[in-house]
Amino acid sequence: MNELLLTLTWSLPMLMLAFARRRFVVALIPLAALPALLAVMLVPVGTTVDIPWLLLGLTLQLDALGRTFLMFSAVMWLFAGLYASLTMAKDPRLDRFGVFFLLACAGNLLLIVAADMVAFYLGFALMGLAATGLIAHRRSQHVRRAARIYLAWTLVGEMALFSAVVLLAQGMDSLRFSDLAAATIPDTAVALLLFGFGIKLALPGLHVWLPLAYPAAPAAAAAVLSGPMISAGVLGWIRFLPPGNPTLGAWADGLIAIGVVGIALGVLAGLAQRDPRAVLGYSSIAKMGLVTAAFGAAMARPDAAPGIFAALVAFTMHHLMVKGSLFLGLGEWQRNGARPWLIAVLGILCLAMIGVPFSSGAGAKLMLGESIAMSGRDFTQLLGFSTIGTVLLMTRFVWLTLQQEATAPTAVDRASLVWVALAALATLLPFTQPLPLTTSGLGVIAAGFAIVVAYAVSRGRISFSVPSVPPGDLLYLVQTTRRIWTGKTRWQDLTLSPRALMSTAACPAATCTMGALIWLLVCVFLLALGLVPG
Repeated sequence: MNELLLTLTWSLPMLMLAFARRRFVVALIPLAALPALLAVMLVPVGTTVDIPWLLLGLTLQLDALGRTFLMFSAVMWLFAGLYASLTMAKDPRLDRFGVFFLLACAGNLLLIVAADMVAFYLGFALMGLAATGLIAHRRSQHVRRAARIYLAWTLVGEMALFSAVVLLAQGMDSLRFSDLAAATIPDTAVALLLFGFGIKLALPGLHVWLPLAYPAAPAAAAAVLSGPMISAGVLGWIRFLPPGNPTLGAWADGLIAIGVVGIALGVLAGLAQRDPRAVLGYSSIAKMGLVTAAFGAAMARPDAAPGIFAALVAFTMHHLMVKGSLFLGLGEWQRNGARPWLIAVLGILCLAMIGVPFSSGAGAKLMLGESIAMSGRDFTQLLGFSTIGTVLLMTRFVWLTLQQEATAPTAVDRASLVWVALAALATLLPFTQPLPLTTSGLGVIAAGFAIVVAYAVSRGRISFSVPSVPPGDLLYLVQTTRRIWTGKTRWQDLTLSPRALMSTAACPAATCTMGALIWLLVCVFLLALGLVPG
């Protein structure tokens, strides 16, 4: 029975595909995640299932790490499926959405319970390719562009992962993850793994797809993209680069530096966005930057790696729940507009994302900070900078959300209750310990200051603007450089004046490109000031 339930965690969504183009079955897509939730509750840790007849032979296992990821991911797939089935019932392309939703769900749950590299790769590839259909659900030029860019980056990442698996298979007698801890991992394979999963985690330079994909996708799709799918990159690093492997220490400082740049890039570019969904996208880049830096600290001290990884998983799961809830909240805002209860729930979620004392995020950050301190690294300044950056991003998110109007205001219905229930789960997790002043206390002070400033702006007593940076920042730099090189755009046509760069209106690509360049230079400056922990 346990083996059957573990197999159904990923195979039930695949079986439902046979009926997915029938609208009554599409309404049942939330049921796809139920076997995973039952497996979390009923299947003992250590249960293994061998499927030798499927492809090269797959091995499934539910260990303690997989159980944690399976629980939180299944909850998000369940709530996102419920929300989609209730809010998209009249969508003429609902059946198409259901097909890609089930495929992505099956791939995500498969990689979580995978005990070998082949099963993980199959799940990762299936999830990544199916997500393209979720992003491209709406028919518009910018949506198709976002889907194409996402697909291109996804294929590059999957090719890197496949190449790494081939290299590892050549030097190992087994493809089981349990054998990687004592194996010698070639530097080329490490680089490919960091690169491939780094695309999913949106590391600096590999991030351009994320702020384009999130705004393009429907609310339910954005929730799983920002939750279970991005967390798959963290799980991939932990599985393929296990703690305690002595060959990984040389990569530690580089990962910490990349993480610091990711935090700075996510914060600064996020503050210059005009779309609240893009702000949430850059917020994910900043959060994954902190995850990357913590992963680097674990590589530097193998003896402290288990504790850091445990805190890293708690932090990632908290981000999964809260960020997915925020995207569904944006969907509710488009449906219902500025209702007091909706504003209150969004505000609570933002406080949880910041990690104010006695919130779910406070405990996650506390665990992360204490575990990293045990490795001998001082991340106090970095955590403080990350907290203040999150405060500013959430303030920007709320401000931009308040400027939006509901497309067709509706009454509070079952979809609204689904979102409120998910928000309650995300904010009532057992991570409620207060943080010290050096981390969360700074966030409280910054939050109070941000509230005062926002009130003054709303009363017309303060007027300010920020540079405009288009989603995808570096991509615009590349495109503009190419246009200049080919003679389609003259360098003299680029607007360099401060007034133009500070314009709050929708800016032309050239102007936005210069704004992005300025922000990137600021990131480099922050790095030079010594934000990389010693």
